[in-house]
Amino acid sequence: MTVTFQDVDVADLVPSLGAKHTLKVTNNSTVDGHNAVLFQTSPSLPDGAVPLAWLARLSRPHTETTLEWTLRYCFVWGRQGNLHAGVDYGAGGQLDADLSRHNLARLVHGGSAFGFRREPGSHPAGALAIVEDESVPGAGAYHRGCAGIGMDGAATFVAPTEPGAGLHFDPHPDYWLGLARYAAGAVVDPDAVLAPVRLVYPNGKTRAEATFTGESWTISYR
Repeated sequence: MTVTFQDVDVADLVPSLGAKHTLKVTNNSTVDGHNAVLFQTSPSLPDGAVPLAWLARLSRPHTETTLEWTLRYCFVWGRQGNLHAGVDYGAGGQLDADLSRHNLARLVHGGSAFGFRREPGSHPAGALAIVEDESVPGAGAYHRGCAGIGMDGAATFVAPTEPGAGLHFDPHPDYWLGLARYAAGAVVDPDAVLAPVRLVYPNGKTRAEATFTGESWTISYR
């Protein structure tokens, strides 16, 4: 099955960092047993990186639910190194990040746990990067995990760990909404998402309302 993404014809302008966003989702259909799922895509990801169900909340027929987040970045690591559609990345820990001073971190491993350390210096402004220590388990290792970035404390993209590797993220994500059986933190296969639609918050607007009819979405911003 191939999914055709349903786009919106609005200016692609992103609100400033720190802005709080809300999204009210109305399920005016007979689709049941699914979550309203938000995930992100990016034009530039490290090798092996996958998108996660970033936010998810049950969306029953003819009900409303609200998703909220703040545009604030973080580094994340998880316990799952075998990343495939539907598997949970195994949330472990995180470290606050920004796009200028604190945009570089080192991932280390000791015993059976990972951890982040602030790396001296910084990555070029506007990007986020992770240096993976030689102590980090890689392919075939029992304790292999994953590392990546998140927004407002929830993971958005992760990649399997590899000793000595570097992960570079260009955080200019697109937001996508759809109905799916994924819980928050699960690896997303976009083809398994029902009627995915791109969300673009235009002209600094931070509130949106999305209504699903069973076939398509109607979205408004304010």
